[in-house]
Formats: sequence, C-alpha cells, structure tokens
Amino acid sequence: MAQFIATPSWLGRFFTRINTVTIKQSSLVIHFKNTTSRAYLISDFTNFTQFKKGLFSGKITLNHNKKTVISFLNKQQAQTLSEQLNSVFANHLEEKVNTAKTLVKRYATNEYLRDSNVPLLKSAVFSLVQQYGAIPALWQQHLSAINIKFLTILSSSPTVAHATEQLRKSYEQKALTARADFYNVVESNPLTHDQRLAVIRNNDKNLVLAAAGTGKTSVMVAKALDLIAHGGVKPEQILILAYNKNAANELNQRFNLRAQQANLNVTPPTILTFHALGLKLLQSANKTRSLSPFANDAMALNQWFTQWLSNTLKTDSRFCKTFVETLYEPTDSLNTETRTATKTALKAQTYHTLSGIKVSSYQHLLVANWLYMYGIEHTYQNDGTADFYLPQHQVYLAHFVTDRQGNSVQHAPNLHNSEHIKYVRAHHKKQGHALVQTFHYNWQEGQLEQRLKAQLQKHKVHINPVDNHAVYERLSATGLLKQNINKYLNCLSAIRGEQLSNAQIAARIAKSGIINHKSYATLLVAMQRAYYEKLKEQDAIDFDDMIASAAQAVKLGEVSVPWRHILVDEFQDISCARMAFLNTLIKSGPQPCFTAVGDDWQAIYRFSGGNLALTTQFNDLIGSHSLTLLQKTFRYNNSISEVAGRFVMQNPEQYKKHITTHTQVSTPQVVLLDDLHQGKKSVALKVQQIIATINKNNNTASIAVLSRYRFMLNEVEQHLAGNNFANPLHFWTLHGSKGLEADYCIIIGFEQGKLGFPSNNPGNLLVEALLPAQDTFNHSEERRLLYVGITRAKHKSYLIAPPSACSEFISELINDNYPIDIASNLFVKQSKLNK
Repeated sequence: MAQFIATPSWLGRFFTRINTVTIKQSSLVIHFKNTTSRAYLISDFTNFTQFKKGLFSGKITLNHNKKTVISFLNKQQAQTLSEQLNSVFANHLEEKVNTAKTLVKRYATNEYLRDSNVPLLKSAVFSLVQQYGAIPALWQQHLSAINIKFLTILSSSPTVAHATEQLRKSYEQKALTARADFYNVVESNPLTHDQRLAVIRNNDKNLVLAAAGTGKTSVMVAKALDLIAHGGVKPEQILILAYNKNAANELNQRFNLRAQQANLNVTPPTILTFHALGLKLLQSANKTRSLSPFANDAMALNQWFTQWLSNTLKTDSRFCKTFVETLYEPTDSLNTETRTATKTALKAQTYHTLSGIKVSSYQHLLVANWLYMYGIEHTYQNDGTADFYLPQHQVYLAHFVTDRQGNSVQHAPNLHNSEHIKYVRAHHKKQGHALVQTFHYNWQEGQLEQRLKAQLQKHKVHINPVDNHAVYERLSATGLLKQNINKYLNCLSAIRGEQLSNAQIAARIAKSGIINHKSYATLLVAMQRAYYEKLKEQDAIDFDDMIASAAQAVKLGEVSVPWRHILVDEFQDISCARMAFLNTLIKSGPQPCFTAVGDDWQAIYRFSGGNLALTTQFNDLIGSHSLTLLQKTFRYNNSISEVAGRFVMQNPEQYKKHITTHTQVSTPQVVLLDDLHQGKKSVALKVQQIIATINKNNNTASIAVLSRYRFMLNEVEQHLAGNNFANPLHFWTLHGSKGLEADYCIIIGFEQGKLGFPSNNPGNLLVEALLPAQDTFNHSEERRLLYVGITRAKHKSYLIAPPSACSEFISELINDNYPIDIASNLFVKQSKLNK
C-alpha cells in the first residue's frame, strides 16, 4: 500500500502537537513532535472518516469507540488521507456487512429468530444498520449496491425489537408459503393459520395457548413432523411430554398416522409422561431402583402411614401432645385480617373433642382436650355463665374471648366484653362457686396451658396425664385419627409433588396465617422424614422421586440430554417441581427450543400441584417467549363458545381470547332447565326426560351427564339403569371429562353450599397452604371447571339447576343476561325479579 501522509498546515505549525498523520499497513498513526505516536486500527473504526475543509486548514473526524478530531492539517493532504482511510475502511466494512448477511441468513432467514440469538445480531448486524443511518451518503458512496440494499431494508426498523419482529414475520410468511401443501395434509383437516404459526415458531421458549377444541394435539403432532420434514431435526432429537399415559399413547398413534398421511417414513420422536422420562434418564444413568408399592397402591400407603402414626402416638408423648393440639386448624377470632372471612365459618363450625362431646369454638376444643389429656372429668356448659363444669371438684371454667384490653370478637360484640366478664364473676361469687377464668389472649400468647394448670392447681384439682395409649384409643374411637390421617396424607402428597424442603414446609404454613404453624411444621417434617426412611428401607422411589432424582442425575452430568426440541402438553397443569425438571433439561441440553402447549381456561388440577401462574405469568416466571393463540374451534358452535368464553373471562387473570367456531348457529344452544318433574324435585327424572327427547331426534348421538361430584352421577346412573337408550351414554365428573367430548352434555349439581357448584367448601387450610398459590378471583378454578363442562358438548349443553337457592353461577348466567335459553318459567320469573 502506498504511504499517505498528512502534515500540519502553515497555521497548524503554531497550534498542534502533531508532526505527521500517516497510514501504515492497516492502522492510522499519528506522530507527535515529542517523538511519541498513537495508532488506530482501521478495522476497529465504527464509521467512515469525515473530512471538513476550513479557510486555512482541513480536519478529519475518526469514528471508533469515540470521535477523534484531528485539526490544522494541510487541506489537500487531509482530504487525500481521508479518502484513502475510507477506501481501506470500506473493504473492512464490506466484510462486516457480508458477515452480517450470513448471520441474518443463518439465524433469521433459515430458521425462526430465537431470543438468544438477538444479542449476536444486535452487535454484529443492527449496530451496522445504526451506523449506516448516521451518515448514509458515505456508505452509499463506498459500499456495493447489494449491501446498501440489505442495510436499507433493515434500517426501516426504528428499534432492535421492531427489526426482530419484522425478521420473524418475514420468516413466517416464507415458511407459510413454502410449506402450504404440507400443512394442508399433515392433519385430517388443513391446519388453521394460527396452528401453522404455532408449528413454525421455534423461539427459545414458546407458549401456545389453546381453547377447548382448537386442536392443540394437532399442533404438537404437526410441529414434530414439520421439524423432521423441514427443520433438519432427527426424531430422536425431539421430546414430547404428555400429562398421562393415555395422552402419550394417543400422541404416538396420531404421529404415526399423520406421518403416513404426509408420506413421511419416520420413527416417532420420544413421547413420554414426566414419570416415564424420569425413569428413562435414571436407567441411562444406571441408577435404576424399584418403584415403591405406595406409588400405585393408595391403600398400602394408607396402611403404612396409619401404622406409623399409631405407633408414634403411643410412644412419643411430645408428638402425641402436638398432634392433639393440631387436630383442627385454629382460627383467631380477633385477627382483623381474618375476621370477616371466618365469621360465617365460626358460626357453622363444630368440633369433636377427645371426650366425645361437641363444642362450638376452637378454643373450647383446646380446653376440653387439655382437660381430657390430664384426666380431669368435665361437662360442656356453654350457657353464658360458664363453658365447662368439673363435677369431681365442683369447679366452673369460663373462657372469655377477649384481648388484654377487653375487646370482644366482632361477630359477638355483646357477649364477651368487660361488662359480661363482671356479670359472670358476680354470678359465681353470689352462688359460692369456684371459678377458673381463661382468656383468648392466653392462647394468643401461647400461655393457655400454663394458665389452666396454674388456675386449677389453686383449686386443688389433681392433674394426672393420661397414658398415650388411652389417647390413641380415643383418637381412634372418635374418628379423629382417620380424619387426620386423610388430611396428612394429602399434605404429604402436596409436599412430595412440590418437592418442598423442611424450611419451605415451615415457610408456606407460616405464610398461610395458621396460628400453630410451628406445631404443624414439626408434625409434617416428622411425617416426611418417616416416609423418606420407609422408601430407603424399601430401596425404592416414588413417582415424585423419579423426577427429582432424574433432575439431579442430569445436573451432575451422569446422563446426557440429546433433545433439541422439547414440547410439553397440558402445560396449564404443570407443577413447580416439573417445571424445575424442565429447566434442568433445557440448561443441560443442546440449547433446545421449549414449547409449552396448554389452555389456561382449563386449569383445574391445582389439588394435584398444578400451578396456573406458570402459564398466566409465563414471561415473568419462565422467560421471554413467542406467544401463539389458537382461537378457532372445530368442536362446538358459536353459542356455546360465546357463553363459555364470556363466563371464564370474567376472571381478569385469564388470557383474553377471541374464539371463532367452525359451526355457526342462530339460536342459543346452552339451555337452563329447572330440576322439577311434575312439580317435584327429581334431577334423575329430568335427565331421563332430556335423554328421551334427544333420542327421538337423533338416536345415535352421544350423550354425557356431568357433575362436580361422583355421588350425584351414581344416583342418576342407577335411576337410568333400567332404560335401554340407543344413544351412547356417559357419566363423567367435570374433572374427569377434560379432553373428552359428546354431542350433547347434561350438567347437574348446581346447588349451594359445600357440596354445591361452585363449592363453598374452602378446603383444608393446611393442605391449601402447601399447594401452589391460588389466583385471587373468587371461585376461579370452579369457574374454569364449568367452562370445561359446557365445552364438552358439540351441539348443545343442558344445565339443570334448582329454581330456588340455585348456585351463584346460575344466578350470574341469568342476571347478567348471558345468551342462554332459559327453558323454565321459574327462572324467567326470577330473572324479571332481579331486573
């Protein structure tokens, strides 16, 4: 390369320290008069050098990490030097633009642009576009026309986010066009536009949100086939996780059928349940252990736990005492945060004591059980002057529900206050009775037992602890043992499913506001430890261990993760433990694409660990992703869609979807009927009447009777046993109906109360504390359950409800003018009254 030198102008000799500026090899070098120098690598320049001619001198501006201005140069020499610099820089820039084009082709043209590749394009591509936009004239002067066209197209996007979106849209459009024939035949019906987008989008993380009947299974099968046919992915590099074994089998069968239909001679990808995957990984890591009998035999688990608990109650006095103290979850009547919520519950609640009597408050229960545990005979008074009477000692016991300031509970303001306490004291003094007094604040401060003991000893009451075996016998005889065994087994299930540590168990119970949270944590930790030790004794694992142990094996590098694509079905019901397992697979695999497919409107399995927040808060909890909504259903008509969709979207925490239907009707197909037959309540006869009507019109139509509770279905099924209907007839619980469909559905059980729909049974507080957090909208999961029920029907959904005292769901459908057919004058009258 010829040497180009610029020296100071005659004026610059007086104002600059520069001796010469020259291009040497691939650098610009400035030599100073003091014999020092500074070099700038031309390939590191961020933009072209700009020359500006002055009256007496010229100056050049270098663009690298910052702008450097070199002034007072000879004008002609500076201009020549600038042109040569730009010529050299243009060669480097052409290489950078060509590299940028290669990167765009690789990461955004040949495949869907993943979030993890955006930073690379931002530094190597979008930064060039930004530099081009600063001085486009110089770029157009020095770069080839084809590269300028490339930069001009990208520069039309004002931000990196917009450019990313445009590149993705361009890829989608190209794929839609190129693969149109494939998408027309890969399923029994051509894929919808939304389904095709769900297949095409392969971001690092993808969320495909369906609605009932929108073909999410079709998407999963088509996506796997598309990856194999067009994505250069081998079947063994794809993992599909199904919710249960039946779903896994269906996916496998559908894949084989659709592969044949699409003329693809390929083996299926890896299609497993989470548990089967855990077992497969453990086998690969040579860590196979037998499956505990408890995993598939609930009775065996119950028998072991009953025996362990019985032995522990008999032999461990501290455990036995704690167990008795926590037979019922405590409620603090004076806690202002829970006062409103517990008011109704407190009125309705009754408690069974060890001595076999029923008491009306939790603190009365504590007192009664303490008296029993220490061998003190007692009767329950609860007459306004005393709560208990100790006949052997002629002592009365009054428990006042007040705090230290004499404040009473809100729901009984005139009962326990300072005036009432004075009255009780005066009454017993007048009668010459011995009176023991305890207070709510004694319990609140953890001093109730000490107060009882001290007060009774003052009255010479002999305190003699009852033998643990006797306590156990009473627990067993009163049914309290069996009741609590069921509760604690549910707690163990929640703990195992969530893979909670001892600290997490304690934290969740404490967060729930349960007063004796430390006592409950102590019991649960002991139970969890005993269960774990039993598994060790069996040299076995349970289903939850399969997942946890497999995740650990992956973390330790004991087994490799070969999957480039991981697809998960029924994601709305995923637990935190399973999500943690997935995260381990994703982090340990070959940068796999993760696709979650589900329907937040059908999240109904919180009781088994399903955490809806992982879907509704996907971006916050899992990460940036591409979202696709499947919004066209082929199952039901627009009438069913409008009612069910509007109903479930009352919950603002659900995703908003605008469902269109393949089948259109002009009249309401959700029908509300009363439960009366010839003036008398008979749900079974009403169901029989509906089935007979359907049978007359279409004796081949499938019919399903649905209810929240199995016992209601059993009553109807027994009633219909003697009828020989030609129609295929099914009886499904609402939970069990998920994934199923029938031509006509009849939903029953719209009562009020604990066994109503929605159920007003709040569930066990302890179990609730250990389950994933519930979304805050009232009856949110029950609402989704009704959505599932209504959308099982292809043609028509019948709702049978009592015309008086019907559930709040039915009231909402009537009072909020849902487009339903109210086929009972009794409901019509109610509707007019409410208006």
